[in-house]
Amino acid sequence: MQAKNERIKSVLKRLAVNSGRAATIIDGLTLTRWNIPDMVDTCFYAPSIGLIVQGRKESIIGRERFVYGELDCLVNGVDMPSKSRVLGASPDQPLLAVSLAIDTGLAHEIALETSSVPSVSAERRAAHPFGVSVARVMPDVLDAFTRLVELLEKPDAAALLGPLIVWEIIFRVFMGPQGGTLRMIHAADSPDSKIARAITWLREHYRQPLHVDALAASVQMATSTFHHQFKRITSLSPLQFQKQLRLHEAQRLMLVEHMDAGMAGRTVGYESASQFSREYKRIFGEPPYRSLSRLRNGE
Repeated sequence: MQAKNERIKSVLKRLAVNSGRAATIIDGLTLTRWNIPDMVDTCFYAPSIGLIVQGRKESIIGRERFVYGELDCLVNGVDMPSKSRVLGASPDQPLLAVSLAIDTGLAHEIALETSSVPSVSAERRAAHPFGVSVARVMPDVLDAFTRLVELLEKPDAAALLGPLIVWEIIFRVFMGPQGGTLRMIHAADSPDSKIARAITWLREHYRQPLHVDALAASVQMATSTFHHQFKRITSLSPLQFQKQLRLHEAQRLMLVEHMDAGMAGRTVGYESASQFSREYKRIFGEPPYRSLSRLRNGE
């Protein structure tokens, strides 16, 4: 295990030379490097499989807290708001990680092909209800990640073999101890898949007023059941989830598209600038102007 992790680490040190996230020649594969200790990173996690190659981090995902490090695997089945803190990194010993996006079409295909696998029991779902899990990476998943990352330095081979290894990684995670929730999320007409559809709708229509009864009806669930299942998977109510979507998008608009706070707040659906500022501070810990100054300075 350690030898394969060292192989991945060696490639990341050569390719991920700057602090931040970097897309790669393999669709869905992202390399991450953070050099600064206690740096706070806020984002919306898309469904993905992440592997910490070096270092440690603490993440608040929804309302759940995770602390994880080298050779830990984070599997995220639905879009989730996250606030992470890098623990003890430095330019000489940065946090290094790789993540692989879970393509919805591919996940549905694998779920269909593994439909004979026993579904997750009600008892196991009650014990592990959340749509995100952290566990020690399985040897077969680490082996596949090693081969995938090493392809980044072999572009011709990556074009042919990359998609096959991506399929393998997602398949092996589906079949492993962290795969139960993923199978339920991508199984046709399961409660988890209905919540996943609702989350997709929220991501696409977050600017619109939220009518929970109508959203529940659109996925063929009673409102009370919808609330319960939504909170089981995300740890948030639908309204809390929409609010975090709006605030993360507003931060992106200010940081990437250089909007001022007032314009960003209005763009994501806030009519009151003071309400936007209050809620932004509640989520990100500081008002918009101070948050942006820190982020732009790489702090």
